[in-house]
Amino acid sequence: MQHKVMTFSPCAIRGNIIHKSFIFHGMDSSWHSKIYATEAAIIRQKPSLLIVDTVDNFTKSVLFIKTLIQNQPNIRIVKLVESSKMTDLERHGISQNDCYPEPLEPEILIDDIIHMMNSINKIDLDPAITNNHEKLEQPESQVGKVDKPFAQPLPPFFHDVEENWVQRITNRLKDFLDDIWN
Repeated sequence: MQHKVMTFSPCAIRGNIIHKSFIFHGMDSSWHSKIYATEAAIIRQKPSLLIVDTVDNFTKSVLFIKTLIQNQPNIRIVKLVESSKMTDLERHGISQNDCYPEPLEPEILIDDIIHMMNSINKIDLDPAITNNHEKLEQPESQVGKVDKPFAQPLPPFFHDVEENWVQRITNRLKDFLDDIWN
């Protein structure tokens, strides 16, 4: 089974470099520039690994990561962070594990991600291993997992987004057409 790698980066250049590098290496990859599009894609596609580019979008990305840690525990999150903001992650309750500081070095990132994905694939082939996050082999630049989960209720974007969205649009269209015809 081939696992999906998803990238969230508001920067089109950085996002495309990462996304196209994965495709070049034969991985199933997608790139999203908006948080809400990424959230919806996570629900639909259930990726094994998510790369979050926090550069130029640190505050929103941190909230996004904290929410994902709590609500999507099966996704491994890799963070691309400005070197000056590395210490801010721990202050927000996010460990510095699986972090890559600036400047972006795509070759190192891609090699480490390929190694992580190979570890995930090996785990899927071995039925004796039950907990993916405990048994994953990590590259030398990787240390562990996130320390503290985000202690907030489940946000609305993780509640059956597509059905609620379609229903709301349908109701708005009906109201709009009723107003026009009356």
